[in-house]
Amino acid sequence: MATSNDLTTLDFASIKENLKLYLKSQDLFRDYDFEASNINVLLDVLAYNTSLNGFYLNMVANEMFLDSALLRDSIVSHAKELNYIPRSFRSAQARVNIALRDNSENATVLIPRGTSFTGTAGSRNFTFTTNQNIQAFSTDTQNVFLATDVVLYEGDYVQDSYVADTQNPVRYLITNKTVDTTSLRVTVIEDNGATVLNYDIRDSLFGLGATSQVFFLQAAENDSYEILFGDGVIGRPPKNNSIVLIEYRACNGELPNGIRTFTADDDITTATVTDIRVLSRASGGSIPESVESIKFNAPRAFTTQERVVTAQDYATLLKANFSEINDIAAYGGEEFDPPQFGKVIIAVDLKNTDSLPDTYRAKYRDFIKPRSPLSIDPVFIVPNYMYLTVSSNVKYDITQTALGVDDMKSLVVSAIQSFNFNNLNGFNKTLRYSKFIAAIDGAQDAIISNDTTVEATQFISLNVAERTNYTIDFGMPLVNDIGQKQGDHSSNQRAVVRTDTFLYQGEQCSIEDNGLGDLIIIKSTTSTHTQLTSIGSVNYETGVLRINNFLPQDQKPQLKVTVTPREKDITAKNRSILRVLDADINVRIEQVRI
Repeated sequence: MATSNDLTTLDFASIKENLKLYLKSQDLFRDYDFEASNINVLLDVLAYNTSLNGFYLNMVANEMFLDSALLRDSIVSHAKELNYIPRSFRSAQARVNIALRDNSENATVLIPRGTSFTGTAGSRNFTFTTNQNIQAFSTDTQNVFLATDVVLYEGDYVQDSYVADTQNPVRYLITNKTVDTTSLRVTVIEDNGATVLNYDIRDSLFGLGATSQVFFLQAAENDSYEILFGDGVIGRPPKNNSIVLIEYRACNGELPNGIRTFTADDDITTATVTDIRVLSRASGGSIPESVESIKFNAPRAFTTQERVVTAQDYATLLKANFSEINDIAAYGGEEFDPPQFGKVIIAVDLKNTDSLPDTYRAKYRDFIKPRSPLSIDPVFIVPNYMYLTVSSNVKYDITQTALGVDDMKSLVVSAIQSFNFNNLNGFNKTLRYSKFIAAIDGAQDAIISNDTTVEATQFISLNVAERTNYTIDFGMPLVNDIGQKQGDHSSNQRAVVRTDTFLYQGEQCSIEDNGLGDLIIIKSTTSTHTQLTSIGSVNYETGVLRINNFLPQDQKPQLKVTVTPREKDITAKNRSILRVLDADINVRIEQVRI
């Protein structure tokens, strides 16, 4: 072959041209007209075959590595080598109190495992079930029983059954692709029903012997899973001809999230359900882990070896096993204020909520405690949320688009929401002002400019029973060039710190700074701010606010505190999360003609 041939291309036309160049380099075909002869067909066949084989081999080579693989089955296979099990569907969970009426003489009422309830979302109904037996206890009201803090799981229980065959090994596949693998239960029935054994799931070989009744879970092809038994040396295999029953919950992923209306499907033994009080609406339902997530998590999970040592280990294990987690920040207790030695502080940000219910704390602690060092106690906390208020005045050229003001406003708001989702909404994030205003300009080609300001807001929970001191740390320098505001002043005069209103001395009041580092309670009219009393201080260099002996007269649960940052770029520090709420996006559209 001629040395000038391109050996790297897979393009049909280039391969055919290379073949022609080679033939023309031979004396026999030097002046041959390839296009007007039958040999042109042969060249097409050769070029097509070469191109097809080259493409196929390139794809095969790509699928051999986790980084370059595209097919889910290939990615799952590589993850299996790293002992990583991709997350399956997850059932949505709701917490409820169930009241029952039972006219019998029973001291308690049993709600059996698998009792079904119907959750309603619009016109759609979803089945929720209990995953264990629950006792309802008698109340002060005659014949009324109450089961408290009951967890309902979305989905129906289904079963796969197999007959063990030691001569021709059986693949114990889970046939339903919507399985929630956390609900697996495996039962082995031997000796024609004389022996019934319950097998427990394990994810490692530590402590297992020949008689250990355990099974292992791994991902299989076509988005399915399968279970494996031991070989008689590590783990006890089922006897020949025994029946293997695999029970699990098949669910609908994230569709039931948000449901807060439940009804009982049937009476429970002798009792009738009279009321279901929802403590927390359905949440946590999710679809299987995406291929991008598997490619990211599998190598990192392998480095942890199911043990947590570094801060990243906590984030990797928890995010890989709990789909409702948006982000995690973990750090040593000695960095906390006040220090908590011998503890690791884990701030967990959940999707679709700015809280961390006690049930989730307990669930994460039960999962992470056996994997952490013996002397380290994990403590789960709520992140410190810092919300950004965005005010943007956008100008666009009406000669460049037929869109109206409302359409343009929707596009700008959508651009801000997308920027929040892709660049903020997590720990250790920074709002880069130049990129932010560029994203607004890029919302539509007709936009010619935008004048955007960003302010920071935090909410503090108030003690409405007694006077309390509060410290609010924004972790950034604040504007300090507004000048002094002594005594009463115009309502148009700028304030760096301001709050929403509360009742004080019978008047609707708020708090603002006076430019000198003092926080003052003020009473507002249309044109004037009247200063009433000093209530605290603000450090403009550190962004720390201190409110002292504060007790509003109304039963206000929280106070909204807003500040003006000195720098355009805003960074979330420590356990803070930056987030832009839809309600805090204020967009004004101005039409111009150029």
